[in-house]
Amino acid sequence: MKRLVPVVFSLAALVLAGCGPKEPAAPAAPEKSVAEERRENWFGAKLAADPTIQWRDSGLGIQVLRAGEGPTPQRTDKVRVNYVGRLLDGTEFDRSAAGKPAVFSVQNLVTGLAAGVTTMRAGGKAVFYIPPHLGYGGIRAGKIPPNSSLVFEVELLEVNPKD
Repeated sequence: MKRLVPVVFSLAALVLAGCGPKEPAAPAAPEKSVAEERRENWFGAKLAADPTIQWRDSGLGIQVLRAGEGPTPQRTDKVRVNYVGRLLDGTEFDRSAAGKPAVFSVQNLVTGLAAGVTTMRAGGKAVFYIPPHLGYGGIRAGKIPPNSSLVFEVELLEVNPKD
C-alpha cells in the first residue's frame, strides 16, 4: 500500500495539471463549401478564388471585362459574336474568324455558353468559365477531351443581326 500512495498522488497531479488555464486555440480555417471544392476541382484554386469572377450555383463563372449597353439576348435569339474557346491549359480549340464575327442561335450553344451569353448586353465582353457538365460532359468534341472545363472569351456585337 505504501508504494501505491505515491503513484496515486502522481496520477492526481498529472490530471490536475491538465485542468489549468489553456492557451487559446488557433482559429480553425473555415471549411470550404461543396461548391468551392467543385470549382477548385474544375478550374484550380487560383481561378476558384478569383474575386473578379462571379460564380453561379451551377458552377458557371462569369468575368465581365466590359459591360455592354445594348439589348440582352434570350435563348431564342441569334447573336453575332467574336469569341475564342480554350481549355484550361490555354490550348485554343475554336475561334471566330479574324475580322469575321460568327452568328449563332443561342439555344444551339453548349449549355454554359448559352447561359453566359444571356447575361450580357450587346457591346459587352466577358469570359465564361464552363464546368464539364455545362460543356461537352464526357464526350470528346474535336480537340476537347472528355470532361474538360472550358474557357470562352466572348464579345457580344449584336442581338438578332439582320443578315
